[in-house]
Amino acid sequence: MHPPPIVLAMVLADAIWTDPGTGKKTILGTFSALFGKEFPLHLGQLAVYVALTDGTGKVPITLKIVDVDEERDPVRTHAFSAEFPDPIAILEGTLHLGDVIFPEPGEYRIQLFAENELIIERRLVVIKMPPEDAK
Repeated sequence: MHPPPIVLAMVLADAIWTDPGTGKKTILGTFSALFGKEFPLHLGQLAVYVALTDGTGKVPITLKIVDVDEERDPVRTHAFSAEFPDPIAILEGTLHLGDVIFPEPGEYRIQLFAENELIIERRLVVIKMPPEDAK
């Protein structure tokens, strides 16, 4: 078994566009907090950009969105694999997760696992907005 790949970047965004001619990525609307008036909060789309290196061959990758204490089932789990042609290759990937539902305000974690080993974790705070008439 090889050591897991190294994460160069993981960015949360509203969307990620890939230029069909160049393959370059444009990351739109980055964030580390979400605001909602009502809960559960339905997020139409959550995009995640990742750049990985130092991987060997085909590596199973899993992204999980969990509450900070991991007291309930994950908000979302998405599994895929990354194929590294050689260890110095840098693989860029994008995930577009539709209809992500956060059950309540609080702290969440976006976790990326390679071969079941946690390789990066990002904090995401979900905040309830006060009623508009409250001052």
